[in-house]
Amino acid sequence: MSFELQYEEGTQRPSRFSLRKFLQDPAFFFAIAVIGILLFLLIVYPLLSVVTYPTLETWRKFLTQARYIKVLGNSVLLAILTTFSSTLVGFCFAYALTREDFPFKGFFRTISILPLISPPFVTGLALILLFGRQGLITHALLGLDVSVYGLFGLWFAQTIAYYPVAALTLSGVLKSINPTLEYAARDLGQSEWGIFKTITLPLITPGIASAALLVSMYALSDFGNPMVIGGPFRVLATEAYMQVTGMYNLPMAAVVSFFLLIPSLCVFLLQRYWVGRKQYETVTGKGGTLEPPPTPAIVKYSLLIILLIVSLLTLAIFAVVVYGAFTKTWGVDWSFTLANFSYTLLSKTRDIWNSLSFALLAALGTALFATFASYIIYRKRFFGRKVLDLIAVLPGALPGTMVGIAYILAFNQKPLLLTGTATIVILSMIVRNIPFGYRNSLSVLHQIDESIEESAADLGANTLRTFKDIMLPLLKSAFSTTIVYVFIKSVNTVSAAIFLVSPKTNIATTSILGLSEHGYWGQAAAMATILIGITLLTTLVFEAIGGKEKKLFDF
Repeated sequence: MSFELQYEEGTQRPSRFSLRKFLQDPAFFFAIAVIGILLFLLIVYPLLSVVTYPTLETWRKFLTQARYIKVLGNSVLLAILTTFSSTLVGFCFAYALTREDFPFKGFFRTISILPLISPPFVTGLALILLFGRQGLITHALLGLDVSVYGLFGLWFAQTIAYYPVAALTLSGVLKSINPTLEYAARDLGQSEWGIFKTITLPLITPGIASAALLVSMYALSDFGNPMVIGGPFRVLATEAYMQVTGMYNLPMAAVVSFFLLIPSLCVFLLQRYWVGRKQYETVTGKGGTLEPPPTPAIVKYSLLIILLIVSLLTLAIFAVVVYGAFTKTWGVDWSFTLANFSYTLLSKTRDIWNSLSFALLAALGTALFATFASYIIYRKRFFGRKVLDLIAVLPGALPGTMVGIAYILAFNQKPLLLTGTATIVILSMIVRNIPFGYRNSLSVLHQIDESIEESAADLGANTLRTFKDIMLPLLKSAFSTTIVYVFIKSVNTVSAAIFLVSPKTNIATTSILGLSEHGYWGQAAAMATILIGITLLTTLVFEAIGGKEKKLFDF
């Protein structure tokens, strides 16, 4: 499943709107009203709250004080470094895993999926366990007293966390290249480097740009890793959190989150521009059915070494978290114990249950709303259709930190008093995943002929009945994929939820973050291990039931 947050005009022309059809189908008006109101309340209204809440003096302080300028510069620097390294590593994985003769593809694919289905701060937590002052490698094995906190530790953590995002985006582009182009270039005497430089690289340039922009969005909005391993290197996401919890300065937190949105929104619009451009055509006429040519030995084994190193590092990161879950006192007493799991299951049962139940409700809500909204917006023609389309994909550009602060401001007074409730946490999960469900449904709608709906309308079916009886069964593949994907992402969410949870609605990820901040590494590792196990099992069961056509992460 691609991570691209795409925007594209439908290839099928929507049915023409007329007043007579509108009056004959009041359900259509009802559907537009419901979708429009929900998108406004859940997305537009909270964003307006962030902009209007701070005073002019608060805005002036952010723009003039060195503290905030430095934090903004740190965020941009980190995003640039992570984008370069993650995209480079992701390209190596994508290129290798799309070659027919590359060995151990199943192993490398499985390892690269782990960062996608785990809590976002697991890499940071693992690096502390491995290379911190009480780290397994630095302290126990090498006897060093070093600190992994700061820019370089955070850069490494984000690279491991986000290279699979780039790999997923690039794998689809590489698969689309017609192998006959490589055969033809070889027949003309072109070298392997020449083939890559003159054929492969130009064809995948839009994909590289899209992957890089997408990774930079993730890096800019990352909250978990900077919170765990950032140390003195503050970024906008952690600064906003400190303004809320440490300084009780909600107006400044709103300003900080807004400036976190600006680079993310610019990246989002650039990514949308790249994807929306006319793509390179790789074939004309009938496509070829040839398998890709053999990978040159030097390329194959060079990539094999790179993938082995990265995969072993990734595997070590997750292995050390599991190991830490069974260790009595990390860095002091390495003896085996089940006490960490006992604590988790006895004291944190409600947090784990909240995570699972909230995530399941969010998954169902996202799938229902996104599928229905995509059908109405894509298939129907009405005034404001393009505006609703833009709002539906806009949350893809919203950092979780900003969503959390925006929801505090928007839903903290009557008649929309939701703070402290499970509802506000679930709504934040839904909003953050609407773009995925929306685009996922559109990808299937592109393949469904309009004549099916026209026939239903001729037989007297209104919009709601057509969707329920005809379109929803045809969209069941996208619907089920959205449910599983959103469930996994919601179970692991932290950046927005940390602002919204209360003692009664606390979830597992915010609990892990709290344990990590206080140095309870074993208990944090135990909870993280449970979440990783749940999401990994969910992914494997879904793909086992669905077969090859049901892959959440298709390399």
